[in-house]
Amino acid sequence: MRTLYYLPGRGGQLNRGLGPALAARGFDLYGREITLGSTSTTNNPNPFASLPFDKQVQVVRHDLDTLVSEDNPYVIGNSFGAYLIAHALLLLGEFPGKCLFLSPVLGACRVSGMLFKPPQAARLQKAIAAGSFSQRVIDTVVGSNDEQSPLTVCEAFMSQTQGRLEVIKDQGHRIDPVFVDRILDRWLG
Repeated sequence: MRTLYYLPGRGGQLNRGLGPALAARGFDLYGREITLGSTSTTNNPNPFASLPFDKQVQVVRHDLDTLVSEDNPYVIGNSFGAYLIAHALLLLGEFPGKCLFLSPVLGACRVSGMLFKPPQAARLQKAIAAGSFSQRVIDTVVGSNDEQSPLTVCEAFMSQTQGRLEVIKDQGHRIDPVFVDRILDRWLG
């Protein structure tokens, strides 16, 4: 069975939404969940979500290093999951996988007039400017109306990768599942 590493966004689950759609395509699904809730491990049954950001990145780096190979090259990150994967890729040397980022968080942005600044946003922006992703195959899909994944930021990121940018007209941060299904058909082959 083919393996696929999937990291949903905050609050996303591997057994809901995109996860079952990926498993139905014949993939053995691996990943992590960044569930919302208490940071106390006694109240949060998901220890990964309780880790500090840099530790989460280290765990994802280890996952990518051990689960992704030329035989199983697929990695999908959605929203903040893509952000964690991007940071983990910076820590890896050779990487045989190809990535699909859906509505990726790639740095600070204004959402409904308020500043949203994820951890280590400056580190990722410096890496993008330095061309640190130039040898990575990363395809990105974003909605034209996505405030959390501004088109200008996605374009700057994609100019430094070996991937394609697809903009879905009139879609926001949550891209309609009909579009996502078509994208997966193409991307997974």
